[in-house]
Amino acid sequence: MHDMSESTQEEEKPDQNNEEEELPFDAVDLMLDGNLRAQINYSMVKALAKAFDEKASILINAEENFQPEEDESFAEVAMPEIEAMAEAVVDGCVDFSKIRFWEACETAEVAWDETKDENGEVTQRVPYGNPLDPPREGNRLLSNLEKMESWMKQVHKIHEEKGMGWVSPYGCPEDGQQAYDNRAKCLEKLSKIVDSINSNFDA
Repeated sequence: MHDMSESTQEEEKPDQNNEEEELPFDAVDLMLDGNLRAQINYSMVKALAKAFDEKASILINAEENFQPEEDESFAEVAMPEIEAMAEAVVDGCVDFSKIRFWEACETAEVAWDETKDENGEVTQRVPYGNPLDPPREGNRLLSNLEKMESWMKQVHKIHEEKGMGWVSPYGCPEDGQQAYDNRAKCLEKLSKIVDSINSNFDA
């Protein structure tokens, strides 16, 4: 009995979400109806978010499975990958600071306005955007950027604690200082991008 019940539960879960998963649009698509330029821009942001999430997920999964040796932290071990991703964000071909808050997370969900006949049967269903408060991660663009910022801050703090020669293969303070300064500039740009998205509610 236990196995059958568990199997039934597993089968029911996808059914409950089928409608949402199979929709070819989301709440923002509905809100942008009639604004072709905004629709095209949002489609590009969603594609960017998906590509970025694929890369960020590699690090996030690695952190979840990370088993530290001695006092090592994940940020310390993954420093090259973390810095590379941050640099790609701040100095890459995309200006992330132009992305708006409602494009970078889920601020509304698709709901349905139903019309029923005298027998209570649904005769028409019209989708609309139902606001979410608080917003959900959605495409995770904002949450991934915030995670990246958090990792960079951790790496920077570790560098300060271990001394400037920490990142130099030769323990050279001058080399370490250069790396520290470069990271500080990158972190400043990344923080500005995160702040910009969090405060950009333009339509």
